[in-house]
Amino acid sequence: MDKRTGKLILKVRTGSHLYGLSVHSSDTDYLSVFIPHSESLLGLSPSEYRDNSTKPSWENRRNTRQDIDDTSFSLPRFLKLLLRNNPNIIEVLFATQDNIIVCEPQAREIIDNYKKFVSQRVKDTFTGYAYSQKKKLVVKRERFASLEKGLDYMEKELFPRFARIHVPDGVFTTTEEIITFVYKNKVYWGIEEKDASALNNLLTYYKGQKQNCESFHKGMDLGMIYGKIKEEYEKYGWRVRTTSFNKVGYDTKFAYHLIRLLFEGWQLLTDGRIQYPVTGPAKEQILKIRSEVVSYDELMEMYDMWYEKIMSVQTSLPEKPDREWANAYLIRTLKHAILHEEL
Repeated sequence: MDKRTGKLILKVRTGSHLYGLSVHSSDTDYLSVFIPHSESLLGLSPSEYRDNSTKPSWENRRNTRQDIDDTSFSLPRFLKLLLRNNPNIIEVLFATQDNIIVCEPQAREIIDNYKKFVSQRVKDTFTGYAYSQKKKLVVKRERFASLEKGLDYMEKELFPRFARIHVPDGVFTTTEEIITFVYKNKVYWGIEEKDASALNNLLTYYKGQKQNCESFHKGMDLGMIYGKIKEEYEKYGWRVRTTSFNKVGYDTKFAYHLIRLLFEGWQLLTDGRIQYPVTGPAKEQILKIRSEVVSYDELMEMYDMWYEKIMSVQTSLPEKPDREWANAYLIRTLKHAILHEEL
Protein backbone atom coordinates (compact mmCIF):
# COMPACT_ATOMS: atom_id res chain seq x y z
CA MET A 1 0.00 0.00 0.00
CA ASP A 2 1.27 3.45 -0.96
CA LYS A 3 1.36 5.78 2.05
CA ARG A 4 0.74 8.78 -0.21
CA THR A 5 -2.36 7.40 -1.94
CA GLY A 6 -3.74 4.06 -0.81
CA LYS A 7 -4.19 0.59 -2.23
CA LEU A 8 -3.37 0.28 -5.91
CA ILE A 9 -6.05 -1.82 -7.65
CA LEU A 10 -5.45 -1.05 -11.33
CA LYS A 11 -2.54 0.11 -13.45
CA VAL A 12 -2.80 0.17 -17.24
CA ARG A 13 -0.38 1.24 -19.93
CA THR A 14 -2.32 3.61 -22.16
CA GLY A 15 -1.50 5.99 -25.00
CA SER A 16 0.17 4.92 -28.24
CA HIS A 17 1.37 1.62 -26.75
CA LEU A 18 -2.22 0.62 -26.01
CA TYR A 19 -3.44 1.83 -29.40
CA GLY A 20 -0.72 -0.15 -31.20
CA LEU A 21 0.56 3.10 -32.73
CA SER A 22 3.80 3.66 -30.86
CA VAL A 23 6.99 4.68 -32.66
CA HIS A 24 10.61 4.84 -31.52
CA SER A 25 10.17 8.31 -30.01
CA SER A 26 6.92 7.52 -28.15
CA ASP A 27 6.78 8.15 -24.42
CA THR A 28 5.00 5.77 -22.04
CA ASP A 29 1.65 6.55 -20.43
CA TYR A 30 0.11 4.90 -17.38
CA LEU A 31 -3.25 5.32 -15.69
CA SER A 32 -3.79 3.92 -12.20
CA VAL A 33 -6.70 3.59 -9.80
CA PHE A 34 -6.35 3.40 -6.02
CA ILE A 35 -8.60 2.99 -3.00
CA PRO A 36 -7.71 5.95 -0.75
CA HIS A 37 -6.65 5.61 2.88
CA SER A 38 -9.50 5.57 5.39
CA GLU A 39 -8.36 9.00 6.64
CA SER A 40 -8.84 10.35 3.15
CA LEU A 41 -12.21 8.68 2.68
CA LEU A 42 -13.59 9.84 6.02
CA GLY A 43 -11.74 13.09 6.56
CA LEU A 44 -11.92 16.62 5.19
CA SER A 45 -9.03 16.24 2.75
CA PRO A 46 -9.90 13.53 0.23
CA SER A 47 -7.16 12.26 -2.06
CA GLU A 48 -8.58 12.03 -5.57
CA TYR A 49 -5.73 12.46 -8.02
CA ARG A 50 -1.97 12.23 -8.24
CA ASP A 51 0.40 13.05 -11.09
CA ASN A 52 3.65 11.12 -10.95
CA SER A 53 4.81 12.06 -14.45
CA THR A 54 8.53 12.50 -15.02
CA LYS A 55 8.16 15.80 -16.91
CA PRO A 56 6.82 18.75 -14.89
CA SER A 57 3.90 20.57 -16.54
CA TRP A 58 5.81 23.87 -16.47
CA GLU A 59 8.68 22.48 -18.55
CA ASN A 60 8.40 23.82 -22.10
CA ARG A 61 9.42 20.78 -24.08
CA ARG A 62 7.92 17.76 -25.72
CA ASN A 63 7.90 14.33 -24.15
CA THR A 64 10.65 11.98 -25.25
CA ARG A 65 10.79 8.18 -25.18
CA GLN A 66 12.46 8.46 -21.74
CA ASP A 67 9.47 10.34 -20.29
CA ILE A 68 6.61 8.70 -18.42
CA ASP A 69 3.13 10.16 -18.02
CA ASP A 70 1.74 8.54 -14.88
CA THR A 71 -1.61 9.66 -13.47
CA SER A 72 -3.55 8.06 -10.61
CA PHE A 73 -7.23 8.44 -9.73
CA SER A 74 -9.07 7.49 -6.59
CA LEU A 75 -11.73 4.83 -7.09
CA PRO A 76 -14.63 7.28 -6.45
CA ARG A 77 -13.29 9.79 -8.97
CA PHE A 78 -12.50 7.08 -11.49
CA LEU A 79 -16.08 5.81 -11.34
CA LYS A 80 -17.50 9.30 -11.74
CA LEU A 81 -15.41 9.82 -14.88
CA LEU A 82 -16.46 6.42 -16.21
CA LEU A 83 -20.12 7.32 -15.70
CA ARG A 84 -19.51 10.47 -17.75
CA ASN A 85 -18.00 8.26 -20.48
CA ASN A 86 -14.80 10.28 -20.41
CA PRO A 87 -12.73 9.13 -23.44
CA ASN A 88 -9.40 9.09 -21.58
CA ILE A 89 -10.89 6.96 -18.80
CA ILE A 90 -13.26 4.59 -20.56
CA GLU A 91 -10.49 3.26 -22.81
CA VAL A 92 -8.83 1.45 -19.89
CA LEU A 93 -11.84 -0.90 -19.68
CA PHE A 94 -10.68 -2.42 -22.96
CA ALA A 95 -6.93 -2.61 -22.38
CA THR A 96 -5.28 -5.74 -23.74
CA GLN A 97 -3.72 -8.12 -21.23
CA ASP A 98 -0.18 -7.14 -22.19
CA ASN A 99 -0.95 -3.54 -21.19
CA ILE A 100 -2.45 -4.37 -17.79
CA ILE A 101 0.24 -4.06 -15.13
CA VAL A 102 -1.92 -4.44 -12.01
CA CYS A 103 -5.51 -5.64 -11.80
CA GLU A 104 -6.88 -6.51 -8.37
CA PRO A 105 -10.31 -8.17 -7.97
CA GLN A 106 -11.93 -4.79 -7.24
CA ALA A 107 -10.79 -3.50 -10.63
CA ARG A 108 -11.57 -6.76 -12.41
CA GLU A 109 -15.20 -6.42 -11.33
CA ILE A 110 -15.41 -3.03 -13.05
CA ILE A 111 -13.80 -4.32 -16.24
CA ASP A 112 -16.05 -7.38 -16.35
CA ASN A 113 -19.06 -5.09 -16.00
CA TYR A 114 -18.00 -2.54 -18.63
CA LYS A 115 -21.50 -2.66 -20.13
CA LYS A 116 -22.76 -0.93 -16.99
CA PHE A 117 -20.79 2.17 -18.00
CA VAL A 118 -20.79 2.39 -21.80
CA SER A 119 -23.82 4.36 -22.97
CA GLN A 120 -25.06 6.63 -25.74
CA ARG A 121 -23.16 9.43 -24.00
CA VAL A 122 -20.03 8.31 -25.84
CA LYS A 123 -21.36 10.00 -28.99
CA ASP A 124 -21.19 13.38 -27.27
CA THR A 125 -18.04 12.79 -25.25
CA PHE A 126 -15.91 11.35 -28.05
CA THR A 127 -17.06 13.80 -30.73
CA GLY A 128 -16.80 16.65 -28.24
CA TYR A 129 -13.27 15.75 -27.24
CA ALA A 130 -12.25 15.24 -30.87
CA TYR A 131 -13.72 18.64 -31.76
CA SER A 132 -11.81 20.31 -28.93
CA GLN A 133 -8.61 18.69 -30.17
CA LYS A 134 -9.36 19.83 -33.72
CA LYS A 135 -9.97 23.37 -32.50
CA LYS A 136 -6.66 23.36 -30.63
CA LEU A 137 -4.87 22.11 -33.72
CA VAL A 138 -6.45 24.83 -35.87
CA VAL A 139 -5.79 27.56 -33.32
CA LYS A 140 -2.19 26.48 -32.82
CA ARG A 141 -1.66 26.56 -36.56
CA GLU A 142 -3.30 29.96 -37.00
CA ARG A 143 -1.85 31.49 -33.86
CA PHE A 144 1.70 30.53 -34.74
CA ALA A 145 1.17 31.83 -38.28
CA SER A 146 -0.17 35.13 -36.94
CA LEU A 147 2.84 35.53 -34.65
CA GLU A 148 5.14 34.92 -37.61
CA LYS A 149 3.24 37.43 -39.75
CA GLY A 150 3.34 40.02 -36.97
CA LEU A 151 7.08 39.69 -36.50
CA ASP A 152 7.64 39.73 -40.25
CA TYR A 153 5.61 42.94 -40.58
CA MET A 154 7.54 44.61 -37.78
CA GLU A 155 10.95 43.52 -39.07
CA LYS A 156 10.36 44.31 -42.74
CA GLU A 157 8.07 47.32 -42.47
CA LEU A 158 8.00 49.07 -39.13
CA PHE A 159 11.62 48.99 -37.97
CA PRO A 160 13.07 50.13 -41.35
CA ARG A 161 10.46 52.89 -41.67
CA PHE A 162 10.98 54.16 -38.14
CA ALA A 163 14.74 54.06 -38.64
CA ARG A 164 14.42 56.25 -41.75
CA ILE A 165 12.33 58.70 -39.75
CA HIS A 166 14.31 58.80 -36.51
CA VAL A 167 17.84 58.04 -37.77
CA PRO A 168 17.84 59.61 -41.25
CA ASP A 169 21.61 59.46 -41.76
CA GLY A 170 21.33 55.77 -42.69
CA VAL A 171 23.81 54.24 -40.24
CA PHE A 172 21.98 50.91 -40.27
CA THR A 173 22.46 48.31 -42.98
CA THR A 174 20.25 45.51 -41.59
CA THR A 175 17.04 45.22 -39.58
CA GLU A 176 18.97 43.32 -36.91
CA GLU A 177 21.15 46.37 -36.37
CA ILE A 178 18.06 48.55 -35.92
CA ILE A 179 16.49 46.14 -33.42
CA THR A 180 19.76 45.86 -31.48
CA PHE A 181 20.07 49.64 -31.40
CA VAL A 182 16.53 50.08 -30.09
CA TYR A 183 16.99 47.54 -27.28
CA LYS A 184 20.51 48.54 -26.29
CA ASN A 185 19.71 52.23 -26.02
CA LYS A 186 16.14 51.74 -24.82
CA VAL A 187 14.92 54.00 -27.57
CA TYR A 188 11.24 54.91 -27.51
CA TRP A 189 9.56 54.84 -30.90
CA GLY A 190 5.79 55.25 -30.56
CA ILE A 191 3.73 53.50 -33.23
CA GLU A 192 1.11 55.29 -35.30
CA GLU A 193 -2.59 54.47 -35.39
CA LYS A 194 -2.31 52.72 -38.76
CA ASP A 195 0.52 50.56 -37.38
CA ALA A 196 -1.54 49.59 -34.35
CA SER A 197 -4.46 48.68 -36.59
CA ALA A 198 -2.23 46.55 -38.83
CA LEU A 199 -0.78 44.68 -35.84
CA ASN A 200 -4.22 44.07 -34.35
CA ASN A 201 -5.37 42.58 -37.65
CA LEU A 202 -2.30 40.36 -37.98
CA LEU A 203 -2.02 39.22 -34.37
CA THR A 204 -5.57 37.96 -33.90
CA TYR A 205 -4.45 35.23 -31.50
CA TYR A 206 -2.07 37.37 -29.44
CA LYS A 207 -2.78 36.33 -25.84
CA GLY A 208 -2.67 39.95 -24.66
CA GLN A 209 -6.02 40.44 -26.42
CA LYS A 210 -8.85 40.53 -23.86
CA GLN A 211 -12.62 40.74 -24.24
CA ASN A 212 -12.29 41.55 -27.93
CA CYS A 213 -10.41 44.74 -27.10
CA GLU A 214 -7.51 45.71 -29.33
CA SER A 215 -4.13 44.70 -27.96
CA PHE A 216 -2.22 47.57 -29.59
CA HIS A 217 -2.93 51.28 -29.81
CA LYS A 218 -1.34 54.48 -31.00
CA GLY A 219 1.72 55.57 -29.05
CA MET A 220 2.81 52.14 -27.79
CA ASP A 221 6.55 51.57 -27.91
CA LEU A 222 7.68 49.63 -30.98
CA GLY A 223 10.57 47.96 -29.15
CA MET A 224 8.35 46.87 -26.25
CA ILE A 225 5.75 45.38 -28.61
CA TYR A 226 8.39 43.53 -30.58
CA GLY A 227 9.99 42.15 -27.43
CA LYS A 228 6.71 40.78 -26.12
CA ILE A 229 5.68 39.24 -29.44
CA LYS A 230 9.13 37.74 -29.93
CA GLU A 231 9.06 36.24 -26.43
CA GLU A 232 5.65 34.71 -27.01
CA TYR A 233 6.76 33.39 -30.38
CA GLU A 234 9.78 31.66 -28.85
CA LYS A 235 7.81 30.22 -25.92
CA TYR A 236 5.01 29.05 -28.18
CA GLY A 237 7.32 27.65 -30.80
CA TRP A 238 8.19 24.45 -28.93
CA ARG A 239 4.56 23.36 -29.17
CA VAL A 240 4.37 23.55 -32.95
CA ARG A 241 7.81 23.93 -34.44
CA THR A 242 8.28 20.29 -35.38
CA THR A 243 9.42 18.55 -38.53
CA SER A 244 5.86 17.58 -39.38
CA PHE A 245 4.53 21.10 -38.74
CA ASN A 246 7.09 22.59 -41.09
CA LYS A 247 6.27 19.98 -43.74
CA VAL A 248 2.47 19.61 -43.68
CA GLY A 249 1.38 22.57 -41.56
CA TYR A 250 0.28 20.69 -38.44
CA ASP A 251 1.66 18.44 -35.72
CA THR A 252 1.06 14.85 -36.81
CA LYS A 253 1.40 13.45 -33.30
CA PHE A 254 -1.38 15.73 -32.17
CA ALA A 255 -3.46 15.29 -35.32
CA TYR A 256 -3.75 11.50 -35.39
CA HIS A 257 -5.75 11.60 -32.15
CA LEU A 258 -8.59 13.30 -34.05
CA ILE A 259 -9.11 10.17 -36.14
CA ARG A 260 -8.45 7.78 -33.24
CA LEU A 261 -11.05 9.41 -30.99
CA LEU A 262 -13.78 9.35 -33.63
CA PHE A 263 -12.93 5.77 -34.58
CA GLU A 264 -13.10 4.67 -30.93
CA GLY A 265 -16.43 6.43 -30.44
CA TRP A 266 -17.77 4.77 -33.59
CA GLN A 267 -16.62 1.36 -32.34
CA LEU A 268 -18.33 1.86 -29.00
CA LEU A 269 -21.59 2.90 -30.63
CA THR A 270 -21.41 0.04 -33.13
CA ASP A 271 -19.95 -2.85 -31.11
CA GLY A 272 -20.33 -1.67 -27.52
CA ARG A 273 -16.58 -1.88 -26.92
CA ILE A 274 -13.20 -0.69 -28.25
CA GLN A 275 -10.92 -3.21 -29.88
CA TYR A 276 -7.21 -2.63 -29.32
CA PRO A 277 -4.87 -2.33 -31.07
CA VAL A 278 -6.43 0.05 -33.62
CA THR A 279 -6.94 -1.72 -36.95
CA GLY A 280 -8.56 -1.28 -40.34
CA PRO A 281 -9.08 1.98 -42.25
CA ALA A 282 -8.50 4.10 -39.13
CA LYS A 283 -5.04 2.62 -38.60
CA GLU A 284 -4.18 3.08 -42.27
CA GLN A 285 -5.17 6.74 -42.10
CA ILE A 286 -3.31 7.30 -38.86
CA LEU A 287 -0.14 5.73 -40.26
CA LYS A 288 -0.39 8.01 -43.29
CA ILE A 289 -0.82 11.02 -41.00
CA ARG A 290 2.22 10.05 -38.95
CA SER A 291 4.21 9.48 -42.14
CA GLU A 292 3.70 13.16 -43.00
CA VAL A 293 2.05 12.50 -46.36
CA VAL A 294 -1.42 13.84 -45.49
CA SER A 295 -2.03 17.51 -46.21
CA TYR A 296 -3.94 19.73 -43.80
CA ASP A 297 -6.98 19.76 -46.12
CA GLU A 298 -6.88 15.96 -46.40
CA LEU A 299 -6.72 15.68 -42.61
CA MET A 300 -9.84 17.81 -42.29
CA GLU A 301 -11.58 15.61 -44.88
CA MET A 302 -10.71 12.50 -42.83
CA TYR A 303 -12.05 14.20 -39.71
CA ASP A 304 -15.32 15.15 -41.44
CA MET A 305 -15.76 11.61 -42.78
CA TRP A 306 -15.40 9.98 -39.36
CA TYR A 307 -17.52 12.67 -37.71
CA GLU A 308 -20.38 12.03 -40.15
CA LYS A 309 -19.95 8.29 -39.67
CA ILE A 310 -20.21 8.44 -35.89
CA MET A 311 -23.17 10.84 -35.99
CA SER A 312 -25.13 8.54 -38.31
CA VAL A 313 -24.71 5.36 -36.22
CA GLN A 314 -27.84 3.63 -35.00
CA THR A 315 -26.76 2.22 -31.64
CA SER A 316 -28.22 -0.32 -29.23
CA LEU A 317 -26.34 1.15 -26.27
CA PRO A 318 -28.42 2.22 -23.25
CA GLU A 319 -29.25 5.91 -23.05
CA LYS A 320 -27.47 6.29 -19.71
CA PRO A 321 -24.91 4.30 -17.70
CA ASP A 322 -26.04 2.24 -14.72
CA ARG A 323 -25.39 4.71 -11.92
CA GLU A 324 -27.19 2.61 -9.32
CA TRP A 325 -24.92 -0.38 -9.96
CA ALA A 326 -21.82 1.82 -9.81
CA ASN A 327 -22.96 3.45 -6.57
CA ALA A 328 -23.74 0.10 -4.90
CA TYR A 329 -20.39 -1.30 -6.06
CA LEU A 330 -18.50 1.70 -4.67
CA ILE A 331 -20.20 1.60 -1.27
CA ARG A 332 -19.67 -2.15 -0.96
CA THR A 333 -16.01 -1.95 -2.01
CA LEU A 334 -15.11 0.92 0.29
CA LYS A 335 -16.92 -0.63 3.25
CA HIS A 336 -15.08 -3.89 2.72
CA ALA A 337 -11.73 -2.10 2.49
CA ILE A 338 -12.27 -0.24 5.74
CA LEU A 339 -13.76 -3.13 7.73
CA HIS A 340 -10.97 -5.47 6.75
CA GLU A 341 -8.30 -2.92 7.58
CA GLU A 342 -6.94 -2.81 4.07
CA LEU A 343 -6.27 0.92 4.46
